[in-house]
Amino acid sequence: MSRIRTALFTVSACALLTFAACAGEDPGASASDSAMSDGAAVAFTGGRVIDGTGAAPIEDATLVIRDGLVLAVGPAASVQIPEGATRVDVSGKTITPGLINAHAHVGFSSENPSPPAEQIMAQLKLYADYGITTVYALGSDGVEAIKVRDAQEQAPGDGARLYTSGPGVTATTPEEGRQKVRAVADQRVNMVKTRLDLEEGSSDRQPPEVYQAIIDEAHSRGLRVAVHMFYLEDAKNLVEAGADILAHSIRDVDVDQAFIDELTEKDIGYIATLTRDLSVFVYETTPAFFDDPFFLKHIDAYRDQMTQVSDPALMERTLRDTAPRGAQEIKVALEQANRNLKLLVDGGAPVAFGTDTGASIGRWQGYFEHTEMALMAEAGLTPMQILVTATSGAAKVMRIDDRLGTLEPGKAADLLVVTANPLTDIRNMRTIESVWIAGQQQATAETN
Repeated sequence: MSRIRTALFTVSACALLTFAACAGEDPGASASDSAMSDGAAVAFTGGRVIDGTGAAPIEDATLVIRDGLVLAVGPAASVQIPEGATRVDVSGKTITPGLINAHAHVGFSSENPSPPAEQIMAQLKLYADYGITTVYALGSDGVEAIKVRDAQEQAPGDGARLYTSGPGVTATTPEEGRQKVRAVADQRVNMVKTRLDLEEGSSDRQPPEVYQAIIDEAHSRGLRVAVHMFYLEDAKNLVEAGADILAHSIRDVDVDQAFIDELTEKDIGYIATLTRDLSVFVYETTPAFFDDPFFLKHIDAYRDQMTQVSDPALMERTLRDTAPRGAQEIKVALEQANRNLKLLVDGGAPVAFGTDTGASIGRWQGYFEHTEMALMAEAGLTPMQILVTATSGAAKVMRIDDRLGTLEPGKAADLLVVTANPLTDIRNMRTIESVWIAGQQQATAETN
């Protein structure tokens, strides 16, 4: 993974390890100071709740959270608000579970004087500000990400939750693959990530006996395996070998019904990462989103990479890149990816939301998650289907659905309040008013 440079944010003290207790009685304002005491409840009243299960939204709902968990949720008449709870009026607004990115990346730059952990935390706060409350970093994220993950386990709530596969595993022999799996397993990673290409775009590939050894060794250590792939034939071979997650789109031909059925029967996850392919060719010109206020609210974090992708020489190379799996070919591949995403979702396959953001320049952590949702809509998915893949669907694929992904009693109080209804237009997920992780309101940046 290309190491990335991300600016640190100034986060108000009220957002760190407590409820954000900003003063004010305006409807939808932050919870009051009374919510800072241990065991205090917060009740969101009058809004619409989309719980992430795919069920119809609950109108005029009440959602109660306490001690970092959802205490109760349902129609107002059916939910008793605890005595002393802080009430937050969200009338006319919508509450959804926090978004889960099942394929992302975090990293640090040696050129940045800030410690690596601080750089990674800044990225997790950036994700959170855009409503991504959980990030699953798949590959090349290193021991520093593992340290941040471990620290979060002791004190959740400050920035997006992090899970990580640690460094990606590739090898040229079965024994080398097994040794590398053992090394990352000893770091207590959440998953193993491998790829068929030994390097991005390389013609050198791992032979079947090597990725089979990686998969078998990971399973022997109780770890699931996510695989970077491109072609349907490869995907079928990986499924046969026991891979647990296909970490990118199939981009050469339409998936067939037998393959869809096999993913469903074996409960093998699929992550489309459409914006990964968009990023390969979109910088042949200056992209329109460079003028989007929703993007520019984090220009301090994005500025360096904006400068790099705006280089006229890079634009010219991208425009003329006709190499196999290069920019112009990937334009067509993205269309194929869209078709396959629609086929898989409609066929009931386990699909998780993911973007591959942070893996290289021009893959914007936070903003591209919303771009991904817009691309999913262009592929023909309904807003509800998109929200399910980004909440309960992602949680199920990543095996964290026992605590995340839906707004149900006992689950983590990771939620978003948006001012417009995302079921009428998924772009309304951009109207974020507040973000809560483990019951703690996150500090959010104002749009310029």
